[in-house]
Amino acid sequence: MSSLSAFGWALLASFCWGFAPLFEKIGLRGNADPAVGVLVRTTGVLVGAFSFFLFLPKLSERLSDLTLRNWIFLGLGGLIASVLGQLCFYRALKVGEVSRVVPIGASYPVLAFLMGVLFFQESITWPKVGGIVLVMAGVYLLR
Repeated sequence: MSSLSAFGWALLASFCWGFAPLFEKIGLRGNADPAVGVLVRTTGVLVGAFSFFLFLPKLSERLSDLTLRNWIFLGLGGLIASVLGQLCFYRALKVGEVSRVVPIGASYPVLAFLMGVLFFQESITWPKVGGIVLVMAGVYLLR
């Protein structure tokens, strides 16, 4: 599986992220508080992460290759995306329609595009601009 291209891995990620909100919407029904939902979801993440550690060979060696800087920035990414972003997403999912909330919540490529250009000097191409325009049009239509 490691021979997949970036596009192939991105499609698999999209598949996973497309199904997950269905389970999460069901899990948020009734009196389920979105903040508690984030805590429960994070427990699932921890179980999965520790399973990788236990069953993948040489993962502990790869873990020791990380610098303090790696730990800080990866930890910040987790805090922002998996806690704060997930909490906002769950609050929207609790009261909104999956078919509207998920595409709007998934419009983060617009910001990621801008940050890539500003911080990593990534190129601005017509296909990228066209994709961003389409994402923004989709968010506008679903608002």
